[in-house]
Amino acid sequence: MTAERLQGEPGLPGVRLATFNGTIFTTDAFGRFSVPCAKLPADIGTNFTLKLDTRTLPTGYCVTTENPRVARLTPGTVTKLNFGAAIANVVDIDLTDVAFVSGTVDPIAGLPAGIDMLISQIRDVPSVLRLSYYTQGEGRSLARGRLDSVEDVIRAQWRLTGRYRLLVERTVQPLQSD
Repeated sequence: MTAERLQGEPGLPGVRLATFNGTIFTTDAFGRFSVPCAKLPADIGTNFTLKLDTRTLPTGYCVTTENPRVARLTPGTVTKLNFGAAIANVVDIDLTDVAFVSGTVDPIAGLPAGIDMLISQIRDVPSVLRLSYYTQGEGRSLARGRLDSVEDVIRAQWRLTGRYRLLVERTVQPLQSD
């Protein structure tokens, strides 16, 4: 089984694909992959399932085809199986201690209203939210709790009006001082 680039569409390198039995393949520099015949069921035709690991897509990309994909395989024939991915709008949300009630994971009063305005702007435009929390001496545990709290607010508001599966990426890092 092979994958080929669709005309005019570049492939994505370094994307992992996996079978249900745990065999993993990685796309080459051109976004291509192949499944050796030895990894395919022998003797009779069968359905073959392959899943793209969305965590290995470049930031901002979303899968645009069904995932996992199923193809009917017959011995002695070549089967092509392509996945689609497209870049989405990437929205960075940078957070620090001032966005929260002192010493807690509770957002200050204005944060949920700001999130609501953001959601109204992205609800029709496929987007990825990248939440970054910049620590200023507070521990990683508190920082992760604060990200959990903000993500909970986002997910609750998204359930009311969202029109696609919203991806949220999260990072915690120290604030760089000049």
